[in-house]
Amino acid sequence: MQAALQEQQRFYPFVKWAGGKTQLLSRLDALLPAEFNRYFEPFLGGGAVFFHLLSRRARFDAFLSDVNSDLITAYNAVKCDVDRLIGVLRKHEVRFSKERDCYYYALRESPLPTDNTERAARLIMFNKTCFNGLYRVNRSGRFNVPLGSYANPRICDEEALRQASAALRISDARLSDWNYADALKKASRNDLVYLDPPYSPTNSTSRFTEYTNRGFGDGDQRELAEMFARLTDRGCKVVLSNSDTPLIRRLYSEYAQDRVQALRAINCKPGRRRGHTELLIRNFA
Repeated sequence: MQAALQEQQRFYPFVKWAGGKTQLLSRLDALLPAEFNRYFEPFLGGGAVFFHLLSRRARFDAFLSDVNSDLITAYNAVKCDVDRLIGVLRKHEVRFSKERDCYYYALRESPLPTDNTERAARLIMFNKTCFNGLYRVNRSGRFNVPLGSYANPRICDEEALRQASAALRISDARLSDWNYADALKKASRNDLVYLDPPYSPTNSTSRFTEYTNRGFGDGDQRELAEMFARLTDRGCKVVLSNSDTPLIRRLYSEYAQDRVQALRAINCKPGRRRGHTELLIRNFA
């Protein structure tokens, strides 16, 4: 099973949500400590770093969380109910192939399913078919991204889903929809914490905080920096990724900062994705 996971090092169950994070993995790989006790990732998103780490180690205990409760519901379905999830996704794939626009928008406007596996399949279907795999909600918490222009999106990737299910079970991943402060209460000495918050905007037109309807502004960035300092005092090994902005450089001025060139993924045409600089910040040598 571990060999199979190694062959899928760049697999993430919500691959488009991983966005440009794949470009940071080679640099992160050189920075992350080889030894740690437990792993905490409270801004889970596409899970890029978690799955990459699991390809390097046979097993570790993981505490994975995100305030997006629909995302955590989907991960739980991948972990615990993957056979039924695959069956529901196949039905979505067939309906979408026949009706496309009508099916997408009808599903987007329909009430959220009360069944968690049905709810997970709905979210994965949108992730694979919406504009650039973007996840955005309005102030009411409703998903509101338009249909993308993919010719033949693979809504049900059975092999990838089974790989993800195996990875989540191997690590005995604890999944929660807590905020990062609650999710990190039990992090202690020699635990590895990876923080990947909504990025600080690089200019007035690049602000994007609608991943949930709560937003994540400059005040939140300052509070996160305070949490970084508290985790450091506890003896945790902490790595954070964020935009290379004056605010972020100032908030983490006493820690090691590595600049990484990456592509912005929020454009449906790869040729229009522009390079930008991101920071990898860590509290250890």
